[in-house]
Amino acid sequence: MTDQVVLLDIEVIDPPGDAVREIIDPDKIRELAESIRSRGLLQPILVRPKDGRYEVVAGHRRLLSHRLLGEVKIKSIVRELSDEDVLIIRAIENDQREDLNPIEKGRVYKRLRDQLGYTIERIAQVMGRNKMTVWKYLQILDIPEEFQKFIANGSMAMQTALVLMEVEDEEFRRYYFQIGVENGITMDVARMWVDDWKKSRSGSYYGGSGGEGGLGPAQAPLPIYQTCVCCLGPEEVNKMRYIGVCPSCEEQIRGALAKDKK
Repeated sequence: MTDQVVLLDIEVIDPPGDAVREIIDPDKIRELAESIRSRGLLQPILVRPKDGRYEVVAGHRRLLSHRLLGEVKIKSIVRELSDEDVLIIRAIENDQREDLNPIEKGRVYKRLRDQLGYTIERIAQVMGRNKMTVWKYLQILDIPEEFQKFIANGSMAMQTALVLMEVEDEEFRRYYFQIGVENGITMDVARMWVDDWKKSRSGSYYGGSGGEGGLGPAQAPLPIYQTCVCCLGPEEVNKMRYIGVCPSCEEQIRGALAKDKK
């Protein structure tokens, strides 16, 4: 049976009860509103009857765009849906969004796990994803909250963060995340740090076989060095300072430093 499209008064439609996105970009809403103004609404929103009104199941941004345009009605598909149906539909819709960041995507899968009791295998099946992919997105939610925003805005790659999560000691892990956020970090560097930590724990840095040879929780991690681009000398990563310069300016700076040394 084909769903019937009806025109509903916008004033009787409520937003989603548990929208996955915490912040909706107003610029995106304005762009969508302009598109709807010029081409019309190409896809009706999906709603379900609830408490004498209607709740948006899919199409919240389309509803907001209509409000911005001052429209009083919107094309809608009305469907009787259970809470489980709604959760799955919203999860699939959000998972297909290109602008959903890794943390938001992880929360989509977490809702299916926590609210419906779905296993990773079941989530992967429903969402059409690989089990390992689902597992990775759930894992990044275990990253300290103060660092999740850097994954959300792309300052740290999700895969790099997952490598750092291999550090089991919470104090050391937080230290590495802090250094990585402050100075920038690639996955190769993250792997090197984790391997160094594992060697320290096993005592292999001291020629031992583990036990007392490893670092304890209260001890500082081994210093990590990086080459200075100006003097070419070694310096601890957490003491490095960074400025953004083009290759031409970098060459001039190096030249000026070389003259000072003479």
